Amino acid sequence: MSRISILTATYNRRHTLGKVYRSLLAQTCKDFEWVISDDGSTDNTEELVKNWQKYDNGFNIIYSKLPHVGFPRALNNGINHSSTQWIMKLDSDDYILPHTIETILPWLDEIEGMAKMAGIGVTACHPDGSYMKPQQPLIDPKVGYVDATNTDRAKYRLDIDCFEVLRTSLLREYPFQYWPTEEYAPPALNYNAMALDGWKIRWRTAKLYICEYLPDGLTRSNIKVKKNPMGYAMMYNQDLLRFPDFKSRCKNAIQMTALCTAAGHWGYLLKSNAPLVTALMLPMGIVWGIRRKLQFAKM
Repeated sequence: MSRISILTATYNRRHTLGKVYRSLLAQTCKDFEWVISDDGSTDNTEELVKNWQKYDNGFNIIYSKLPHVGFPRALNNGINHSSTQWIMKLDSDDYILPHTIETILPWLDEIEGMAKMAGIGVTACHPDGSYMKPQQPLIDPKVGYVDATNTDRAKYRLDIDCFEVLRTSLLREYPFQYWPTEEYAPPALNYNAMALDGWKIRWRTAKLYICEYLPDGLTRSNIKVKKNPMGYAMMYNQDLLRFPDFKSRCKNAIQMTALCTAAGHWGYLLKSNAPLVTALMLPMGIVWGIRRKLQFAKM
């Protein structure tokens, strides 16, 4: 059985999947499977993948197609189809370097039996090799890594784009969250939930993952919040736990209330992780919600 599942959740990305596929064919170590979770694509992605499955690629390709349900549910579907101990998420418009799998396998061996160690994290970069943000991670080169939760990344200047290889069992215990009527919620909801329960990741500065953000990609869409207000309301509710100081709690309660107001889901406020602060900030949150709704109408 393979060691790692490379998970790609995709929606109408037939034109970019070939780049992902070629980067996997180029791997110097083929001890992985490729799990493609298709979120209801209508661009003949299925035919393309089924054609690839006919070849001796050196790795197994697992393809599962859903109706169009959104990114978090597509990820959860892929996790459920994985047959390995570790999962690495590889977006449908990115790719990895030829030595990526060979490099990370020994790092996974290092943490195999360590308690509360979720997996490993490695920095992503632009095609020219530069970090995604103009900052250098604060990791002692003599040690080579730092063990930290997802919520502690900023302390080490790791609040740049990274990719993680995480335990499959843990991702099943902490599935990607979503609002039932929306297609997207920030993946950080998942990683931060692990962090709040004490799970750490061993972060390294090696650049093994290449990002090429495209205009139609999720991270470039400036209407994500408009389309998925409750997914972001869930994030601000989680931030009420992450940032316990009063000022931060007021700010996050206002943002959560504003999005609930814009979406018309007032009942979610009863699930607030800081009910007293949320009640105190309710009037201001409603005002911000009306403002948000007006902004959304102009998009």
